[in-house]
Amino acid sequence: MNRRRKGSGPLSQEHYHLTDAASHKNSKPSNRRYSVSVLFAIILSISVLSALYTGMKRNHGHALRSNTVQESEAIMSVSSNRKPETAERKKNDGRTIHSLKDLSPSDMHPRASSTRYIVNPPANKIPITLVTCETSKGFLHIIVHPSWAPLGASRFLRMVSTRYFSSKIAMMRCLKGFLCQFGIAGDPSLNAEYVGAGKNLKDDPNWLPEGPTHRTNELGVKRFSKGFLAYAGSGKNSRSNQLIVALQNNEGLGGGSPWEVPWGEVVGDESFATLDKIYTGYGEKGPSQGRLSREGSSKAIFEEFPNLDYILSCEVIDSEQKH
Repeated sequence: MNRRRKGSGPLSQEHYHLTDAASHKNSKPSNRRYSVSVLFAIILSISVLSALYTGMKRNHGHALRSNTVQESEAIMSVSSNRKPETAERKKNDGRTIHSLKDLSPSDMHPRASSTRYIVNPPANKIPITLVTCETSKGFLHIIVHPSWAPLGASRFLRMVSTRYFSSKIAMMRCLKGFLCQFGIAGDPSLNAEYVGAGKNLKDDPNWLPEGPTHRTNELGVKRFSKGFLAYAGSGKNSRSNQLIVALQNNEGLGGGSPWEVPWGEVVGDESFATLDKIYTGYGEKGPSQGRLSREGSSKAIFEEFPNLDYILSCEVIDSEQKH
């Protein structure tokens, strides 16, 4: 790379000799010694300059190589000290569940037991998805089961993918020992996508046994388990953007109201601990649906209901489709 191209740079000594020889024939004898002296001085100067130039190239090349080595060593040092996004680092965010691998088979594909699920839930013919929601009281890890309620599950996942829950969703109606209702957007402009004429979902078939005779089974397992998630509603095909989560095992929910079909559930001890921390002191006297729809999660609501809990974000963490 440092080689001089042929014919570039200062003229060679041979070229000077040829030039002097060609002009010698027409020169006078008295000028010959002068010409030879000048030529000798020029040749000497060129030799000195050439030597200096060669030395400079060597030193410069050495400096470049030294700098390159130093830069490479510095880059390697920075790279070796950089902390990659490892699983260990991710654990520092406080979560206990980071993928489906952190769950048991019974968490992902539950069956009826003596403590939970009054009947066997529908088999997962559609891949499940793990969603983590951050609330003002901790994390809620949610398994979305499209096979349980395809339309309900699909809408929730759509809300997650559009970052709907990052608008700060008020957990507006939380009743001790019963349920917590939420879903009205913190930014009122976001509600229009799910609320209004033609926006409601059609009802999914209910997979829970209906009627008063199926509130519990012979083992005492209640119909709507703690952590089940469904929609709030007011009649046939009334599901929009409002959701419910059971704070305790409940025998009344899911018994025939067409909107109360579970489409997912929270999983993991961390999630159930979060449910137990959600503030229920306002009960039925929290901010009204109408006010939240108009104001969103406003400063005025925050000041009037300082203990109100919120969903701050929800994101897809993992899916069986990835495995």
